[in-house]
Amino acid sequence: MTHTDFTDAVVRQLQADGYAVHQGAPDDGHDLAGCFWFSWSAPGMADAEVGSTVDTELAAWSSALQHRLANSAIGLHVAAGGARRPMGHFYPATLPAAALDPVKMASRFQIPLPAAQAQVEAMRRQTIFMNDVYQVNVGLVEAPFGPACGDMAWLSIKRRDRSTVHDWRDLQEIKNRIVGAEHEGFEIYPAESRLVDTANQYHLWVFLDHKVRLPVGFRSREVFSADAAAAVGAVQRELQPV
Repeated sequence: MTHTDFTDAVVRQLQADGYAVHQGAPDDGHDLAGCFWFSWSAPGMADAEVGSTVDTELAAWSSALQHRLANSAIGLHVAAGGARRPMGHFYPATLPAAALDPVKMASRFQIPLPAAQAQVEAMRRQTIFMNDVYQVNVGLVEAPFGPACGDMAWLSIKRRDRSTVHDWRDLQEIKNRIVGAEHEGFEIYPAESRLVDTANQYHLWVFLDHKVRLPVGFRSREVFSADAAAAVGAVQRELQPV
């Protein structure tokens, strides 16, 4: 098999797995014109994952292959034997056109058309990131606690397998990667009178000013390794570096 034959075989396999490579046209803007990138989608996915832009088609297929090897299975964030594997890299993603159709949304969720239109407009203002396990929609909340605390990022997080797993460390890592390790945020457990519980989806609100701190919570860092926790009768897994 020649080098070209091997490359063609890899490309065909990637295409069979749902990968495609795209080239930016002049009317796509200065940042995309002439560049290449991969996208990946599979049956049942709401959105496609999109890779970073590169200079050549071969480089785009190479980055697609790296993505495929790093994310060989969609599903639980656990490797064989129960050991957790590192969280996959987040890629920018876009919503399919059908998800931004207010008429279809109103019909699907049995809500009034104006409510669907408002929801679509809110979704258009969001930035979306995906990896092998999670989809994160990021919106802006303008100074909900006043100008002293500034604006906040609203992170709407769901597992792509729609499971009920709620892993605090995963949410912390998502916050660190998308907003920043020194940015503080919170999750709400609301009064029943304003409870929203319609899907296995989780929400974090994170201050965009890294100097803002909540007036409650622990004041200093204390993290145990698995061995240190076991020494005092607790159970802990090793913490991945930030």
